[in-house]
Amino acid sequence: MNIGPDALKLGPLVLGWSQLTLVLGLLAWSSLARFRGAMEAAVVALVTARLWANLPGLFGQLGQSPGAGLLELLDVRRGGWAWGPGLAAGLLALWLPRRRLPDRLALPLLVTVLAGVLPLLLKPTPGVQTFPAVPFPRLAGDAVSRPAALPRPGVVNLWATWCPPCRAEMPLLMRAVQAGEPVVLLNVGEPAGRVGAFLRTYPATNATWLGGEAVTGTLRVSGFPTTFAVNAQGRIVARHLGPLSSAQLQALIRQAKETR
Repeated sequence: MNIGPDALKLGPLVLGWSQLTLVLGLLAWSSLARFRGAMEAAVVALVTARLWANLPGLFGQLGQSPGAGLLELLDVRRGGWAWGPGLAAGLLALWLPRRRLPDRLALPLLVTVLAGVLPLLLKPTPGVQTFPAVPFPRLAGDAVSRPAALPRPGVVNLWATWCPPCRAEMPLLMRAVQAGEPVVLLNVGEPAGRVGAFLRTYPATNATWLGGEAVTGTLRVSGFPTTFAVNAQGRIVARHLGPLSSAQLQALIRQAKETR
């Protein structure tokens, strides 16, 4: 077992902390909430938490169509849950039919909340707070430039062509690059020819850099893709494991630009 800043690793299984919160909370609620309407309230809570966290990405930001935003919403690998509004909506769903809450609500609610908080207590603080000042070669068409420092502030996405979630989020990242956002695609462990061939269908490849394997150990990267928001001073102000939604990418871009 390996406990990292982004995920809990159990052999080949990688569980991000938001995923672990979801799994533990659902297990606790389904095991203890035995009263009428409990499962319906759980569904209301989940849908509300998901919508609340992802509404900014549903209406075409960064050149995205509303249909693509809806697909992101259904892809729970991307994370993004607003548990406060979700819990409030679930309690309202329990209260409305009877105009009162179930008598046996206290214990399952308490255990569910504690199960959801547990990952936050286990999650370690990243040891490295500054993105390593390592020069990387840049992919420019079929050529590779001399190593240089990554631009900042910006969002740095560590990815690989063999990684299905990385491939799934690539259109979103490329739209952000085309829109002039400070997004850097830092490939990990692959030769320039393979990376260039994969990106040939995308019109914007000038934001692609190579050699990300030089920093994965230092940054304690648990899996791919992993994305960092890096401010103008080079400090890591946020990090995210797994494919991004439009709302999450916009939030990381804002944090990189605005956090001192």
